[in-house]
Amino acid sequence: MGVRLLNLNQFKLLKRASIVCIIFVIFMALYFPNYARLKRLKQANAKLLSQINELEQEINDLQIKIEEVDKDPYLYEKLARENIGAAREGEIVIDIEE
Repeated sequence: MGVRLLNLNQFKLLKRASIVCIIFVIFMALYFPNYARLKRLKQANAKLLSQINELEQEINDLQIKIEEVDKDPYLYEKLARENIGAAREGEIVIDIEE
């Protein structure tokens, strides 16, 4: 009799362990795709935050340049000549390509 109870107890333990394993597998099947997606989204978020920081720095640099141009009319003229090929009245612009 004692041996039979031991086998019955082992069977119950094995049954409980199997149920726990099945529940764990089901949980992982439902949870893992969401975890992988969350990880990808966090990486994309970090990349976008980095781009935001770079663009904010570029905006600050451009605002500083705008302030400099507003303060110095000669710089305004220089930038107009270099970037858009502007010329004073009576001047002739000759574009030489190298």
